[in-house]
Amino acid sequence: MKDTIKNKRDIRRLTEQMLLVVVVEDKQLLATFASRCCLREFPSYYRYYLACRPRYTGSSNLYVATSSRVSLLTLSSVETRWVERRSHGRDDLSPPSSLNGYSADSCDAKKKKGPTPRQQEELCLVCGDRASGYHYNALTCEGCKGFFRRSITKNAVYQCKYGNNCEIDMYMRRKCQECRLKKCLAVGMRPECVVPENQCVIKRKEKKAQKVGEKDKPNSTTMNGSPGNLNIDQMGVKIEPTETECLTMPGSTIGLSSSWPNDVKAPSPEQEELISSLVFFQGEFEHPNEEEIKKITYHPTESEDPSDLRFRHITEITILTVQLIVEFAKRLTGFDKLLREDQIALLKACSSEVMMLRMARKYDVETDSIVFANNQPYTRESYSLAGMGETVEDLLRFCRHMYNMKVNNAEYALLTAIVIFSDRPNLLEAWKVEQIQEVYLNALKAYVDNRRRPNSTMIFAKLLSVLTELRTLGNQNSEMCFSLKLKNKKLPPFLAEIWDVMP
Repeated sequence: MKDTIKNKRDIRRLTEQMLLVVVVEDKQLLATFASRCCLREFPSYYRYYLACRPRYTGSSNLYVATSSRVSLLTLSSVETRWVERRSHGRDDLSPPSSLNGYSADSCDAKKKKGPTPRQQEELCLVCGDRASGYHYNALTCEGCKGFFRRSITKNAVYQCKYGNNCEIDMYMRRKCQECRLKKCLAVGMRPECVVPENQCVIKRKEKKAQKVGEKDKPNSTTMNGSPGNLNIDQMGVKIEPTETECLTMPGSTIGLSSSWPNDVKAPSPEQEELISSLVFFQGEFEHPNEEEIKKITYHPTESEDPSDLRFRHITEITILTVQLIVEFAKRLTGFDKLLREDQIALLKACSSEVMMLRMARKYDVETDSIVFANNQPYTRESYSLAGMGETVEDLLRFCRHMYNMKVNNAEYALLTAIVIFSDRPNLLEAWKVEQIQEVYLNALKAYVDNRRRPNSTMIFAKLLSVLTELRTLGNQNSEMCFSLKLKNKKLPPFLAEIWDVMP
């Protein structure tokens, strides 16, 4: 969306709602522009997405600016583009509200009276993924934390194959370890903060000694004779505690910064089998059985008001949905490779996000509602009546967005697996989760390239942006749970435990 800028009032109006993407051809002009506004360079995956459009072809630098101090003279000297902050279902891909750990609205912000606004989600300074906290003196994600620790403890020496100047982001971080390590050091990660390997071994032995009495094994069932009887090792992927450039399988590559040939290969036989397995189990664990549905009561008791009844309906159907998500996750290829602690951590963290994906699959565009297995349509009025109206607008907007993208069953299943194997806090073997997720990312890339031509590049980027939206919806769900607690609407124990809502 191009916008005409006539005066400073227009600039202030637009900067409140949008981010300004600036295409700068001249390095001298860039310096002038940078001195007049708060300038942040786009992560490469956004740059690639915008570069897909005809007007952005070439080697121009793309930057995001947020400042009302930009002079009109400067703006008239560069090509500009306003991109909406939130674009649910629109063509434009919204950039995040903070880039590389810096809030886009933080520049030249004056302190105002009143309550402190909630901070935006912080991003890893190394790769731009969601940060989990300060690790080794820098704000990073779990993946970069683990990579840095392994690199230092093993005294690893890497070699860049791409010219020693790679731009590290969420998808390039796996391809070049040398530049990733350089970026870790550049953002302030300190090797002296890493605990020596011998101390780690001692700690691991102590933890193992505490679990000697435990006899329960990870409950990750594999069904013989079903499409799920697929071993991840058979796919040519060997999971090791070392950084690999990329877990590639024949006919697939991952990374938005690469250029793909016009003659796109079909998914490999292993990928086709993996996708078939996902679609099969997605169907198997999509609907509760009739007996479980009959247990949901539809008539209020004498002392129960309509609000409590609707709240009870939604929580009961949510419990059934989450239980199905857990069963689906157990059947995923690679899930049984993980420690029990990591399995539990992933299931607890992903359940609300996967639930949003399932809701999008059950979305009815004609009634603008979500139709669950009990064939009851849940509209915005239903959620509002249950005291859950705070998040329903964003949820329905997300459902419409997925509907407009025409996401099919295979793409939903792959996205679900990618969400389940996402980087989460407190994982003991984050590197293993990351490598398993790479298999599903590669499969999605190969599938989209083969099915969505000629716009596969743009659609793949949009599908990946869904992961960010799901994180936001998941966070909103957590906030809503605490809000319900304040309204004396108590969640059932199962949901309270899996979503960490303290009693």
